[in-house]
Amino acid sequence: MIYIIVEGQTDRALVKNILAPKIEKTDFEFLGLKGIDSVKKTIRELEDLGLSQNSYFAIVDADASFTNRKQEMEVLTETNQVPFYIFPNHKDNGDLETLLLSHISQENKIIKCFEAYKECIEKDIDNKAKLYAYTTLEHNKRPEEYIKDLTIGTEFNNLKEKLKTLFEGTN
Repeated sequence: MIYIIVEGQTDRALVKNILAPKIEKTDFEFLGLKGIDSVKKTIRELEDLGLSQNSYFAIVDADASFTNRKQEMEVLTETNQVPFYIFPNHKDNGDLETLLLSHISQENKIIKCFEAYKECIEKDIDNKAKLYAYTTLEHNKRPEEYIKDLTIGTEFNNLKEKLKTLFEGTN
């Protein structure tokens, strides 16, 4: 069995989109789904749960520091050797929402209104809220539904290769 450990539903939807051609052929499940703390807890408990004979892959957000998250994941996966990928692109700070929002024109009316709202209330609102506003108002979909219909471009090639390696030999 292959387990993919992710922070939330948006990450899960993206991975399902990337793996769409393999879903019928491969036995896999998602773990985590409740933020970075649930991902860390799941990875720490793998050996205790007796699941070490399975294959695992973790996907997390860099958030404020790619370097710090990478170091944290290297220490966390040192014993159980869980491979991992860090959004937005396995090298920069940010998250999946940062990557998805980078493909939307800053001139989009909803994006401009959202930015004006942030300025008006003088608060920094995270990218999850911004993506949610965009997908629900522009497409009438929650972010995880929006991702299901998203054409996956080259920005995910690194992740695709890592997932391909994980699934090699499983049909």
